[in-house]
Amino acid sequence: MQIAKDLLTTTLPSITPDTSLECVFSYYEELNILSLPVIKDDKYIGMVMEQDFFDLDLSEGVKSVKLPLSNEEVSVLPTTHLYDCLRIVDEFDVEIIPVVDKENKYHGTIIVKDMMDEVARMHADQIEGSVVALRIEAIHYSLEDLSRWVESNNVKILSAFVEVDTNDAKMVIVTLKLNTMNVEAVLATFERFSMNVIFSSAFAEGKDEGRDRLDNLMRYLEL
Repeated sequence: MQIAKDLLTTTLPSITPDTSLECVFSYYEELNILSLPVIKDDKYIGMVMEQDFFDLDLSEGVKSVKLPLSNEEVSVLPTTHLYDCLRIVDEFDVEIIPVVDKENKYHGTIIVKDMMDEVARMHADQIEGSVVALRIEAIHYSLEDLSRWVESNNVKILSAFVEVDTNDAKMVIVTLKLNTMNVEAVLATFERFSMNVIFSSAFAEGKDEGRDRLDNLMRYLEL
């Protein structure tokens, strides 16, 4: 299981309110990243991003940025699961995630690109298999039922990802990674139970316009 403390980078420095702008911009250029965590007395107080310095008196360095700093509320605990870190990225569209304890003491930072590389590695290491995605009413979603139907065909679910359908909050999209390339029997079982399959690796094309969004999701997760 991957948690936040296992994903900390060793290459991204933190800065303080007294850090010069020359130093900040040199980090931006050297590291090809436009966000840096700001630490004061070992506590995380927010991020500074390149746009924060537009139209400001740059002679005062980081302290010239108005408080509160950008994404002051964006952080995770050292024990936060990788998938919860992904939700932070989706919600706040950040390129780094500071890691702090319950007293807000700074432990380090996760670089989102590195985290996504880790997600890709995790799924690449899995047993070869296929992806199937279903659109289900949230009140009727049951992983237990889906598992039973899948396993009735001697197939196993390797992983499952659930998201709310952005077009209808009463629906969820369930993406399953299965341990076989031959999913026809599973698809037939889903059809028998009136499941709406909107994507399968076995399809040449998706069954509805939700395919593009599912493609984006799978690229995001590198399933």
